[in-house]
Amino acid sequence: MNTLMDKFINSDFSNYSALEKEYFIFYISCFDHFLSEDEYINVDLVCYADVGKDPNKMKQFVQIKNKFIVFYKLLFKLAKGDVIVMLDNIPILIKSFDEYQRHVNNALLESPLCTLLYPTLGCFTRTGYDLTHEFFVLKPKLLNEQKINKSIKKIGLNMFKK
Repeated sequence: MNTLMDKFINSDFSNYSALEKEYFIFYISCFDHFLSEDEYINVDLVCYADVGKDPNKMKQFVQIKNKFIVFYKLLFKLAKGDVIVMLDNIPILIKSFDEYQRHVNNALLESPLCTLLYPTLGCFTRTGYDLTHEFFVLKPKLLNEQKINKSIKKIGLNMFKK
């Protein structure tokens, strides 16, 4: 079985201090930090569910979604198409870019959220409801933090740590 998948399956996501010993953990978001409760309440758009039938929120969401899609395309390219999607703890080996894109799009629409594993990159991402996705890169890092951050900024998203 795949080493990254084994590590993912055996990870205790309730114990971040233990995870930080094995992974470089960071977040990619349209926000530049974790929102406080007050910020969360006062932001017009935190997740796709906030869009409703508001055309302005839909336009804003599509702009954010497209930024994430650009980043996920970059990861697919860097991984040379070696991607596994975990849905309900069931691994699905991605066979094409179109299939990958469908899972990414569904995750951004929160239906359903998923985890994407990139074995050749030694990383995985857990998609989230609040336009913030959590990334885990096995140590020693195969992905360079500065290059990731530069790419993220160029796309118009933010990278931050806890």
